[in-house]
Amino acid sequence: MMERKEKYSISEIASMFDITSRTIRYYEQVGLLKSEEREGPTHQRYFTDSERRRLKLILRGKRQGFKLEEIKEMIDLYESNPTGEKERQRILQYADEKIAEITEKIHELEMMRAEIEMHRQRFLEEKDNEQKG
Repeated sequence: MMERKEKYSISEIASMFDITSRTIRYYEQVGLLKSEEREGPTHQRYFTDSERRRLKLILRGKRQGFKLEEIKEMIDLYESNPTGEKERQRILQYADEKIAEITEKIHELEMMRAEIEMHRQRFLEEKDNEQKG
């Protein structure tokens, strides 16, 4: 694990989160991340510790199934006013919508499983009857 510091290169950030530099550049392009001025003779971009934390939130949101636009809005809302009631309500609304979506998917999967189990059982019974008869 790398030690925490104030500035990280794009390759350090990519390695930290096991993602590609291309992914980080894409997040920059769509406004989710911001690199600082490029410095030195190589004009290498660097990211602050704040951007490292932001990337961690972005990746967590992706794992939880949120769209990039939703993640951006939630992070921006939180960063603009972390104690604001309106901001908290919007973030909670996103969470409630995602929970409802997941619940619906679980229901659909349970129905699919039940249907497959029913067909499997019929197949076993037919096979049993064939062997007896």
